[in-house]
Amino acid sequence: MPADSRFLTSRWFLCLLFAVAVVGVIGFQMTSGAWASDLGGDPDEPAHAVTSLMVRDYLAGGLGQNPLAFAQRYYEDFPKVALGHYPPGYYALAGVWMLPWAAPQALFALQALFAGCLAVLVFRAALRLRLNPVAAVFAALLVILVPVTLKLTQQVMADLMLTCLCLMAVEAWARFMEQPRAGRALLFGALAAAAILTKGSGLALALVPAVAVLLTGRWALLKTVSFWLAGVPVALLAGPWMLYSTKITQEGMVKVGAVQYFTKGLAFYTRAAGWTFGWLMLALTVAGLILVISRGRKAGQVDLRIASLLGLLAGTLAVMLLVPAGYSSRYFMPIVPVMVLLALSVVDLLQQPWRPWGLAGLLVVTLGLTKGGEMKQVQGFNRAVDQALQESAATPRRWLVSSDPRGEGAIIAAGAFASEQRAPSSLRIHRASKELGSTDWLGRDYQGAFATPAELLAHLDKRGITQVFVDLSVPEKLTPPHEALLLQALRGDAARWALAHEEPVQRQLKTPLANLQIYRRLPIP
Repeated sequence: MPADSRFLTSRWFLCLLFAVAVVGVIGFQMTSGAWASDLGGDPDEPAHAVTSLMVRDYLAGGLGQNPLAFAQRYYEDFPKVALGHYPPGYYALAGVWMLPWAAPQALFALQALFAGCLAVLVFRAALRLRLNPVAAVFAALLVILVPVTLKLTQQVMADLMLTCLCLMAVEAWARFMEQPRAGRALLFGALAAAAILTKGSGLALALVPAVAVLLTGRWALLKTVSFWLAGVPVALLAGPWMLYSTKITQEGMVKVGAVQYFTKGLAFYTRAAGWTFGWLMLALTVAGLILVISRGRKAGQVDLRIASLLGLLAGTLAVMLLVPAGYSSRYFMPIVPVMVLLALSVVDLLQQPWRPWGLAGLLVVTLGLTKGGEMKQVQGFNRAVDQALQESAATPRRWLVSSDPRGEGAIIAAGAFASEQRAPSSLRIHRASKELGSTDWLGRDYQGAFATPAELLAHLDKRGITQVFVDLSVPEKLTPPHEALLLQALRGDAARWALAHEEPVQRQLKTPLANLQIYRRLPIP
């Protein structure tokens, strides 16, 4: 083996690759504005950040208290705690990570660490698939530079952690198939349980054993005790949580028929795949799939690792198309490594000196044909919160925020991170979407709570609201019906309410600025 190849396969290079990926992603986050951006890039982002902060605060000062009671009190102050709607795995890790540094930037740094781990895992997977070491390096780079990955490094989400756990579980299962031992089966089960406890779509790993056995024809494994031991950790570790949260997670499911959801999902993801990956990479992925299957037929058995990776591919697609959790391009994330490895297996067939040019060409053309990584640019909500805290030094503070889920979440998250004291907190934030109207988890079946401005003002008095945030940046078609009544009530009662401050806010790059209005309760003469 040439000296350069020996270096590329050494542990020193793995450390270097990890460091370069982490530093590179942090540099991207800083230059793209993610580190300075508010927590409102996605409706789920503020919930993940606030829930992680809650876990951090419990570990820092709440140990010994009833954790459920602590979470309930925390939710009453900062109503974006999502534990139950989402599993606890990401929050547990993020909470520990934030112990020395309770700031949103710590969560972005954690995303960079996940990206570094992902690069190393893909690199090692490429080597195990006997790809050229240079091709393995390009695989590690490509999996990070695909726009869907870059977008997730800018947001507080669990998808990158989930993807890392899925790849580790796939490798564990491949090793089990190489040498069927109980310990290896239990390791796969433990990693699968960790993935499920990070995000429910980790259930995709359930198809890995079935697809791997099907493609390799190793039916004798079904007769072994060790094969079935893989399900024990899932049942013991993830099972209780899944049973506990079933009713809660059902609130977030789209209420349509299975056939209708499947057909709409198939149309959505077919379109989304084009601008997420680019048609060149999609074509090479299909070619790679044909290549590995044909190689397997000639050899009499598909490679164990390829079979396990294809199990992850099949499981993830099944979850995307059959579990009615809504449609999003970020749900592609667990299969991004699989697609990259399949595509690179085709390019790796090129002989020298064409191989490096082919690898570089795939990297450049794929990134050029995709929609591109939409830069996160959410601004103004943090400034509005800081201004409100300065204008009203008296405690307790009681705020009402009126916006869509992104805007409400951005203000709640900003208030939580800006508060010097939490759990208990002198600041309590109320959501207009809960106080002035009611919907289900996905915003369906809206019903207004008040018919007149007088009724609404009486409710503000009852709650002791001291400041009201009205977000005028929400697109008109998404503006909640109660907002017009709220503005009418505040503007019509000059004796009790005054417009204290207007802050320009931006929801994404290159969108027009709009004002976030802050109304302050006037003191009684």
